[in-house]
Amino acid sequence: MPSVRVMPATLAGCRVRVGALDGFAVAVTETGDLILRQPTRSAEFRRRLKSWGCVVTAGPLPKVRAIRAHGTRFQLKVWQACQRIRPGQTATYGALAKSVGCRSAQAVGTALGANPLAVLIPCHRIVSATGAGGFAWGLARKRRWLQAERDGVAG
Repeated sequence: MPSVRVMPATLAGCRVRVGALDGFAVAVTETGDLILRQPTRSAEFRRRLKSWGCVVTAGPLPKVRAIRAHGTRFQLKVWQACQRIRPGQTATYGALAKSVGCRSAQAVGTALGANPLAVLIPCHRIVSATGAGGFAWGLARKRRWLQAERDGVAG
């Protein structure tokens, strides 16, 4: 897949198709931009598309031509910093906060919780100073993904 690029939220009125790709629930624009990727399709999946102003249309998934993360400027800054962490490695919420010039590890955690592109923006690599920390899709999945990266079977 193409590399992830982050950009400001400009999805109002965007027409998307929803389906499955590589074991993930995905939303792809008619022009081929992958904008949402989660381990499971849930009510939250559709709520997020609706909150972005996207219109879900019927039909097969278009070929993915680009991967685009949409969020606030702060979210984009956090997600970009997260992408610099190598597969199998971790960083703490506090260290990530410091790297983006923020004094709040909690604000960084909130930004990571809004990550629209599971694994492609590797928020699973961020841990608390005292353990695994939180994860939108469950700590067991976070631990499996980290272990798979350490074992060289993901990333």
